[in-house]
Amino acid sequence: MALWTSTDNTGGKPLYLNTADKARTFGMDTTEIKAGGDNVTSVAVASAGTRYLGTAPAVTFSGGAGSSAAATATISGGAVTGIAVTNVGSAYTSAPTVAIAKPARIIPTSGITIATDTVAYTAHGLVADEAVKYYNGGGTSATGLVTTTTYYVANAGLVANAFEVKAAATSGTLVATVATSGTAGQFTCGASTLAVGDRVKITGTNTGTGTITGYATGNTYKVSAVTGTSPSVTGFTLTTEAGSALTTTAGTLVGLTYTTETVIDISGTGNNAQYFEIQAAADQATATAALGEGTVGGAAHAGWNLRTVGTGGRAGRVHYETLVAMGSMTSDASDDTVLPDA
Repeated sequence: MALWTSTDNTGGKPLYLNTADKARTFGMDTTEIKAGGDNVTSVAVASAGTRYLGTAPAVTFSGGAGSSAAATATISGGAVTGIAVTNVGSAYTSAPTVAIAKPARIIPTSGITIATDTVAYTAHGLVADEAVKYYNGGGTSATGLVTTTTYYVANAGLVANAFEVKAAATSGTLVATVATSGTAGQFTCGASTLAVGDRVKITGTNTGTGTITGYATGNTYKVSAVTGTSPSVTGFTLTTEAGSALTTTAGTLVGLTYTTETVIDISGTGNNAQYFEIQAAADQATATAALGEGTVGGAAHAGWNLRTVGTGGRAGRVHYETLVAMGSMTSDASDDTVLPDA
């Protein structure tokens, strides 16, 4: 079945269409009418990715010798579910490469707690030691963080709705001869590498004579003072993450393991556009672009579209023919203003 429409369909003349008159064209809107083989008309999601939360990722195009193509992504359930072309661009000699931004966690100033160096984000889904890159989003960086720098999620302070970051992916371990030596969080140890502001995560069940009030395996504490200089620190004092003194009793500590990390000291809250970008390649969505059909116009359709530009006495006139199988006329959304689906 051939469908014809025209702005000047009179007297049995051939049917022609002004390109701005999208309301008279079945299956096409103005963008599609102007799209030819040098335009990006669609983008297909190849891999949906994972851990996309909050704001949909940016979509960019490169290569293909053309310019100006643009698109937006939609997300659901942590995955990229679709990409809509918002500008078909021009002069593409081949399909450009599509890049979908990595999953990110946008952190407003209210999400940073300076006292504990923690970053709040509900159900962030991050895991210990994984790489995240900090971007200030064009505003002021959070003091202690450097934009475009890769950090790593710390074991310390890692809970479902908050995390801390460190400069290196690795963690250290205090030597086994750790003991409590005072009543306000004082400890002794064999020669170790440790500094003020470091975090000490203590795991295991204590069967020694020394005690740490309120201790449970997995608790993380903050180093407030050290005795000696790394790598020969022989004593240190721990507080809670918020800086409150611990209550301890002097004695031996048995059955415990001490993991140390140098957490970034964040002393300024930055700005509301800053974010951490997940670096794991397996989480990043991918997509491919397709160019339009033909060299002068027409877009992918449930059939085909023929566009003919008039010459000579017909100069300035454009002739469209759409050939569609009746059985394929389903769900062409807002384009079917001439022949609605229902």
